[in-house]
Amino acid sequence: MKIFKSIFITVFALAFCTGSLLAQVQQQQPQQQQQMPDLPSSADVSDEEVSLLVNTIHELEPIEQKTQEKIEEAVEAEDLSFERFQQMMMAMQNPQMADEMDVSDEEMEKIQTLQPTLMEIQGEAEQEMIAKIEENGLTMDRYREIIMGAQQDPELMQRLQSELGIEE
Repeated sequence: MKIFKSIFITVFALAFCTGSLLAQVQQQQPQQQQQMPDLPSSADVSDEEVSLLVNTIHELEPIEQKTQEKIEEAVEAEDLSFERFQQMMMAMQNPQMADEMDVSDEEMEKIQTLQPTLMEIQGEAEQEMIAKIEENGLTMDRYREIIMGAQQDPELMQRLQSELGIEE
């Protein structure tokens, strides 16, 4: 399960950094029908790519841990608990949850103050992750495609879990 948390954190970090770019593209092309890219199935992913991906996941863990620590330090430097920060961030992404959360003006100010620091931390992490992914013989696009494909294709997910040594 730790590996899937790791995959989630990696995908989240990369999505966080590339999300604004995607939003800009979507705004520029509102008439075009939004389509999911063709995600690879198990048959489209070689055993070598599965091995490359698994090795990359293992090598991304220290980067993710370092990034998590930097984020926690930055949040605590603003006199916020990391748990409260996570709750507020989730509420900001989920309007239903936002109605239930009581975020003070002071807390919102702290979040706004933190934003440039968090973006810098995420940017540095993204560059390190991209370099590590490419160092391991995958392109960023292919890495994302395989991760997203595994979320849609149970057979591909099973192959990754097997390579990771995860039993269901």
